[in-house]
Amino acid sequence: MAFEKILQRVMDSDPNIRHCLAADADGNIINVNHREGVTNRLSEAETAASLKRASEAWKGRKELEPKIGRGLYAVAVFEKITRITFPLGDTHLLFVSLGGDQLRQDFHQGGVKQVVEHVLHMLDGDPTTE
Repeated sequence: MAFEKILQRVMDSDPNIRHCLAADADGNIINVNHREGVTNRLSEAETAASLKRASEAWKGRKELEPKIGRGLYAVAVFEKITRITFPLGDTHLLFVSLGGDQLRQDFHQGGVKQVVEHVLHMLDGDPTTE
């Protein structure tokens, strides 16, 4: 899977995205893309622990698929960031981090809803998201 291309397309989709990364099903980072000038709020160890917890949550969701359907995304909102997690195929996860200080003020110009919609269309192969 061409993670670099996917991550760049995600970064290009909204200026509020701080960084995005692809990880395997165990939460191990495969590729990362950071917005220029943005520094991580968490240390490498804290990021790794957070990804491990998120990957475990996705494993739990997969167990429920026969009853509730496939997980599409999960949103965790904090005071300083919003993290959106998407399944990336059957064996990987896509993590997208948005800043708490939104660069766009008009709701119709961007934000969490638009990022989620764009990424879902992109992952489904919608050609209008190229």
